Amino acid sequence: TQLPVEKKQDKVIEIESVFDREEINSSTSSQVEEDILLETNTRLATKLGLAVVGYREEPRLFTQCLESVKSLNYPDPFKTVVVIDGDEEEDREMAASFRTVFPDCPVVILPQLPSIIFQKMKQDQDPEKPGPLDYDQIIRDTYTLPTDTVAVCYLQPHRGKRHAMYTAFRVLMAAGCEAVVSTDSDTKFDPNAMLEMESALYWFPNIGAAAGDVRIWNSKDSLLSFMSSLRYWMAFNIERAAQSFNRCVTCVSGPMGIYRSHVLKQVLDDWITQTFLGMECTYGDDRHLTNRALLCGYRVVYTHLAYCETETPSNFLRWFKQQTRWSKSFYRELFWNARSLHKHSPWMAAELFYQGLYPFVLLFSIFNILFSKSPFVLIVWLMSLAAISCIKSLYALVVARSFRFIIFPLYSLYYIFGLVPAKLWAIISLWDVGWGTSARSAAEMKRENVFWLKLKEALPVLIWLLLLFGGVAFNVVIFVLLPDKPNILDFFGFGSTMSNPTSIIFFPNPKSM
Repeated sequence: TQLPVEKKQDKVIEIESVFDREEINSSTSSQVEEDILLETNTRLATKLGLAVVGYREEPRLFTQCLESVKSLNYPDPFKTVVVIDGDEEEDREMAASFRTVFPDCPVVILPQLPSIIFQKMKQDQDPEKPGPLDYDQIIRDTYTLPTDTVAVCYLQPHRGKRHAMYTAFRVLMAAGCEAVVSTDSDTKFDPNAMLEMESALYWFPNIGAAAGDVRIWNSKDSLLSFMSSLRYWMAFNIERAAQSFNRCVTCVSGPMGIYRSHVLKQVLDDWITQTFLGMECTYGDDRHLTNRALLCGYRVVYTHLAYCETETPSNFLRWFKQQTRWSKSFYRELFWNARSLHKHSPWMAAELFYQGLYPFVLLFSIFNILFSKSPFVLIVWLMSLAAISCIKSLYALVVARSFRFIIFPLYSLYYIFGLVPAKLWAIISLWDVGWGTSARSAAEMKRENVFWLKLKEALPVLIWLLLLFGGVAFNVVIFVLLPDKPNILDFFGFGSTMSNPTSIIFFPNPKSM
């Protein structure tokens, strides 16, 4: 058996050879944790680990993230692992930021991905001696592990965020962590976030994971980023809060989540090898990891007491690409959600049905109204949307005690002009497993600003806007220029006979009365 040789020089460690083994004859019994019921307010301490992953992050944002980690108000020691998804010269920028914040901690360069190594080991395992591989022991024998006082930063070949998370999870579990908090490289933690996340694991029996509240720190960059900050509040404190009441949160968001280690051990191998349409899955790692926990029957909750701040796109095109990526993962994961619906509250099925269907009901309503020659229905429909938004705004204003929610109805414009086409384009391009948005380093941002690339990425939005403004122009012609002429759709057998979903959803169509 040959174990990797580590060269230690100036606190930079490079593993020269990895796992040159013919076979591994090790097995470990899985640990099953008993359900815990809290009868007192005594804190149940957990051996925690913190995983930070990133790819060519802007140094300022990454430094802020690491500083917030150092400032966490947690009463017990915890282990910290940073995994950089890349080992090229451009990726050393993040390693330099790590060494600035943690000057006495090592940086380890991994020439091979642990995820790929372990997959090969599993394939080469002796069929006559089946059993789970002892990943923890292998990692303890191979890698420099974090301790309660020393964080470790790993650089590994670029393969995507999921593989970086896998490395972090495996290392922290091998280091003895009973639960792992995960975060992104652009996230700033509230000092009490880790303590509150740990507490959420003990709210009810059989909780396998928990999500925290994600807020926006750059809400003043643009109107879009400000509106996104309001939308984040709605998403977490209304939608995820309702899911948490039923203990079936469908997505533990990447910026802040916590998973029990025994849950991770059950799902990691299947999670890292997920494919869709025969291709390796890249985006949607957080949603699929949550779905794996739900499929095993574990409960997933949300706590507003633990919060962090993250960055949101401040320009429309970058925001559109982000929403497209999120929508892709949502629709792809619907197939996984369906497999676990019988294990959880009926609320989970009802909400997924609504979230998946509503954008397309809205899509049909928009085009039906625009081309049905019925201005009265159009006005009532718009007023109905505004009224619903105002009700949500009033609720948020009362609960959050913030007058900034007064302008939340304006988000409907972003929904119609950006989010609806993003969901439509997500379904059309499900085969594309690319990440969509680029990293935030200077080199990556410069590459993203190429004109033709931006034009290509904006094409779905441009087509959508042409369709919408085509409908507006049609109404101007019909109602202003040619008010006495028949509807052009009558020539194709539609027009007034066209079914109108708004007569059911919002207001009776006067043409059908």
